[in-house]
Amino acid sequence: MPGSGGYKGRRFFRDQHFLGHCVSYHLRNLTAMSTVAYQESMTRDLLFAALADPSRRAIVEALRAGPAPVGVLAAGLPISRPAVSQHLKVLSDAGLLECSPKGNRRLYRLSRQGIADLRAYADALWEDALAAFAAHAETLSQEPPMSTDPVVKTLTVPLPPERAFEAFTQDLDTWWPLDSHSLSAADGQLPQRVEVKQTGVYETLHDGRREPWGSVTAWDPGARFAMKWHVGRPEEDSTFLDVRFEAQGSGTRITLIHDGWDVLGSQGAQMRAGYHTGWDHVLGTCFGALCAKRAASALIR
Repeated sequence: MPGSGGYKGRRFFRDQHFLGHCVSYHLRNLTAMSTVAYQESMTRDLLFAALADPSRRAIVEALRAGPAPVGVLAAGLPISRPAVSQHLKVLSDAGLLECSPKGNRRLYRLSRQGIADLRAYADALWEDALAAFAAHAETLSQEPPMSTDPVVKTLTVPLPPERAFEAFTQDLDTWWPLDSHSLSAADGQLPQRVEVKQTGVYETLHDGRREPWGSVTAWDPGARFAMKWHVGRPEEDSTFLDVRFEAQGSGTRITLIHDGWDVLGSQGAQMRAGYHTGWDHVLGTCFGALCAKRAASALIR
């Protein structure tokens, strides 16, 4: 339309003018908010700086009992009266004290507003700390519980099943890490011996006592060894250990399953976690090294 360009131009400048007012308005609000936050921060800094000195804290403690003049406050402090006056000035400048004349003296008292500001800041800190603790606790509650699933370990050794079974059972005290994984080790000692019989596994402690590690439930040379496992615990707290031996080429694949953690109640998951890593060392490192050594010796002969 003829003349519409001028109309659109005026509208554009009017809109731009309105937008400029909006931006200015919001900038003034942000500036005001920043100023308030800065002033609050400065007030807190003065409060805590004033209370950082032990003499000034002693003055605040003394004034909790009620208003007092400089002389009375100085009498209860190991500093001079002029020093007390300087401390009173710092506390007053921080907003913690108020002063009013009474005759020829000046009485100092705690400022309600100053103490209220101090308390408000401490309350806000406390509420934030509680909220953070609650959020952390909620995060922990959402984490999956520790597992009580069976511990399963596998190992392939260069021995035939019969010899691997013999090494695992009858020769256990030659490869088991008795210095760290035995009842005697809890006292910093080595056991006299550990015996694996078809009825159970027994440790003769350093002091001569004989204690069971558990009772054997399956003894099938070259195929399977199983037992109720309750080292250092009552028999009713037994977990279950099942070790299978399967021929694989000229060697043996060993599968160890340690199960039944639920019988230990609240300690089951933690115990299971310990055995999960423990069997890596006992079976994988210690027993594996023995089997490798015996296979090497057989080749030399």
